[in-house]
Amino acid sequence: MPSYLLITNPFSGHGFREKHIDKAVALFSARGARVEVVRTRGPGDAYRAVAAMTGGYKAIVVAGGDGTINEVINALEGRRIPIGIVPRGTANVLAHELEIPRNSRRAIDIIVQGKELLLDVGMAGERRFMLLASAGYDAQVVAEVHRGRTRPLNYAAFALPIWRMFKKGKFPEITVEIHGREYVCRHVVVANVPRSGGPLCPVPHAIYNDGQFDVVMYLRGGRWNMLRYGMLAIRRSDKAADDIIRMRCDHVVLSSQEPVPFQCDGDPVGVLPQTLDIKPDNAAFLVP
Repeated sequence: MPSYLLITNPFSGHGFREKHIDKAVALFSARGARVEVVRTRGPGDAYRAVAAMTGGYKAIVVAGGDGTINEVINALEGRRIPIGIVPRGTANVLAHELEIPRNSRRAIDIIVQGKELLLDVGMAGERRFMLLASAGYDAQVVAEVHRGRTRPLNYAAFALPIWRMFKKGKFPEITVEIHGREYVCRHVVVANVPRSGGPLCPVPHAIYNDGQFDVVMYLRGGRWNMLRYGMLAIRRSDKAADDIIRMRCDHVVLSSQEPVPFQCDGDPVGVLPQTLDIKPDNAAFLVP
């Protein structure tokens, strides 16, 4: 009988409650599978559970959002165990890209069927990420959102931090080094997938298993320009412009003269400098 490790995260946007856990266990059981459940209570719990894992599981099932998936990916460094997703987060960006349905029954069917897809993994130093990394305005917002976080996140939790950081209007210079050449911008996105959450799609043609980052650099500071850049991302614009540079690469170095917040997959990861690399086909996910 195949065995799965099910990690639930009550702090994700639509977290698994006990009735949902019981239903998921029953669905796996009806398909001839055994499930061990780990209930996380806060940041780092999923990482610690997977890092300490000793059982011979067929897959790890994440009933949570992109943040929980990020913890699992980091804990699995060096171990090739497939990951299944039952989307329960706020944005569920990776589940959306992989066409994983929100319906638990259908998501579990996909997991049990066991079709694997290899995805690239981004590296920020030793930190792994699946979606994107960025420095500048959105990383400022992410840091503000997570400061003193005590409850599950939803889109409403971002409204006030977005306004605060926009009103503050501080967009320091960031140096981006690609292919031995330096560029100076005020905001940079280094992406493995097209979307960054909600309606924002800054790199609409990014591919999660092509061995390349898609990088977009926004050159100008100021509130008006940040608002304009956001509107372009909502419109899924992929155009280069006098103040927008788009490139593809597998190695990026980000630096700054003053502390600039940096984030990976929606979690704050300190400040610049950061060195980013990509590991092709480094993580396995269960897909339709």
